[in-house]
Amino acid sequence: MTESRCDVVILGAGLAGAAAAWICAERGFSTIVLEARSRAGGRGFTRHFSGSQDLLEFGGGWIAPWHDRIRHYAKRTGITLRPTHPITEHLVYSGGHVAMSPALETIKADALLHKSGKSFSGSLTQYLDRIEAAPKDRDYVLAWWTISGNGDPDVISASEFLSSCAYGDGRPESMMMALAHTLVPGAGILAERMIASSGATLNLDAEVTAVADGTVTCADGRTFITRAVISCLPLNALASVSFTPELSAPKRRAIQLGHGGQSIKLWLKVKGVRPGILASGGPGGLRWLFAEREAEDGVTLIVGFALADGTLDPDDRGSIERSLARFFPEAELIAWDWHDWIGDPFSRGTWVALPAKESWICNAEIWRPEGRIAFATSDFAPAAAGWFEGAILAGEAAGREIIL
Repeated sequence: MTESRCDVVILGAGLAGAAAAWICAERGFSTIVLEARSRAGGRGFTRHFSGSQDLLEFGGGWIAPWHDRIRHYAKRTGITLRPTHPITEHLVYSGGHVAMSPALETIKADALLHKSGKSFSGSLTQYLDRIEAAPKDRDYVLAWWTISGNGDPDVISASEFLSSCAYGDGRPESMMMALAHTLVPGAGILAERMIASSGATLNLDAEVTAVADGTVTCADGRTFITRAVISCLPLNALASVSFTPELSAPKRRAIQLGHGGQSIKLWLKVKGVRPGILASGGPGGLRWLFAEREAEDGVTLIVGFALADGTLDPDDRGSIERSLARFFPEAELIAWDWHDWIGDPFSRGTWVALPAKESWICNAEIWRPEGRIAFATSDFAPAAAGWFEGAILAGEAAGREIIL
């Protein structure tokens, strides 16, 4: 067993942990970052497409125009921004262009009302029932749900969808206004560079199992004696860590419930599809696809999203080819790659998706520091929850909140 001492131990080397390390360095604290994986980045996972040199984001990827803090750190660490390819064509599963049906008109109006402060109760399914959405409209909404609410529509709050529509003019497809840039070389590399620039010591393959009275213990027996702890683990991963003394009842209940983010993201290498084409809709499978750019070998890289509802098998070529052919019958699937965030023990889900009946679980106020332990993650960020920007804002806030 080895023992190390420092002012602050940060749990998790995602962008929240990286931002917390940066702030701790500014405050002059000696800092150790513990990461259970063999890489930095957390749910920002930058790696090569299997068998190629194409570096892609297998976790989160997009940066909105108003995300100032991540842009700040990108500039400080030599990360550049790649503009999202302009949309040249939008293919809708039902054929033709998107027709503004009465239900979609209601969604547009409600999204703008939500933006102005009106609350909407119930799950997405309950909301669609209330507005009497036709089957075609429901399929279209669920396509955009894959990149917004991304969980069980019978459980997750409709507000997750309406707030995303409100990034633009209220229409579901106006969510694209928020998907303005991606990071080059990637979000995971940004986190790595931020931690290195902070001067913090990064320990990989260091799965934390217990935090008790200033001692942090890892699964391999290593211990760290510290004056303060900043937990930057996702909400759904906190159940694997024991805290002594116990956390407050609201925190324990929130950890027990967890959030419901369960989208599936795949990268496809395809011949016969031009970059810039967006496709959405359909009764299951890959419901949302965007031909993002050309790969190094000349084929097109398509990013696709599905719900974890059993209608797509991300390990089965036939399942993927059938989804692809609905929009691109002429396309040839060359290869595909993905990461299972739901099965990943250190995330246990994708980006935050709040259950309609328990939306309080990610209220930033219940995640205030307890003693010398602060908490930070994009899941319950003070703003921009679910985005990398939220992770950074939460990490910065936690770094300023700790008292030694």
